[in-house]
Amino acid sequence: MSHSDSDARSLDLFEAVERESTLAQRVGQKIQQVIVQNRLRPGDRLPSERDLAERFGVSRTVIREAVRSLMAKGILEVRAGSGTIVRAPSTSFLSDYLELYLSMRSGKFDYRKVVEVRRLLEVEIAGLAAERRDEEDLRTLERILAQAEEHLDDPDAFVELDVQFHSALAQATHNELFLVLLESIAGVMVQVRLLGLRVPGTPQRALAYHRDIYQNVQRGDREGARRAMDRHMDEAESTMREAMAGDADG
Repeated sequence: MSHSDSDARSLDLFEAVERESTLAQRVGQKIQQVIVQNRLRPGDRLPSERDLAERFGVSRTVIREAVRSLMAKGILEVRAGSGTIVRAPSTSFLSDYLELYLSMRSGKFDYRKVVEVRRLLEVEIAGLAAERRDEEDLRTLERILAQAEEHLDDPDAFVELDVQFHSALAQATHNELFLVLLESIAGVMVQVRLLGLRVPGTPQRALAYHRDIYQNVQRGDREGARRAMDRHMDEAESTMREAMAGDADG
């Protein structure tokens, strides 16, 4: 199928809009609506700027501005040689924005606020994972734990596996919103984890708590998993405070 044939078909999805002062916003909303309705899917190419301008009955400048606004939202991206493409949903924008928001609000990033929110999420995630996990979820968690044990002396790799373990627990709830919420603070939590690794023995303790959580999830013990995660959050918060105190002393 040629690009022109594909563009012609996708062009039929759009309708002209009435001229108003917020024309670019209205065009952007129309394009976004088509994407949200899955009439254009991740990886699909947007029709050309000229074709869209003709279809909507607006100038190419308006189309350009509308596309820029959707790129800023992470809905579209420009790929060299391919044109403007619909992006797959990602939580990276949420994570980046949250980190920027917290930093700008206080002038100095306050990790404790994120830790409080994380506890609320993680304890409930652990309990639901114990109730809803399937065999594939358990295999994923087992694999991550085995890899983490092999990387206790590699801080960057261990932090990545730590993030993967908690994401896999969220996935095991089979409620995608938990994964979205957890990953929205993932970037911030990487910084928290790296900070905690300054305290000797942190990887070994974290792995022990992860194993305890996993065992309760494997048994299907909701309350046991919640208690195990709560203990893990206590230890993580204590480690963070010790690391921050060390920074202050230094």
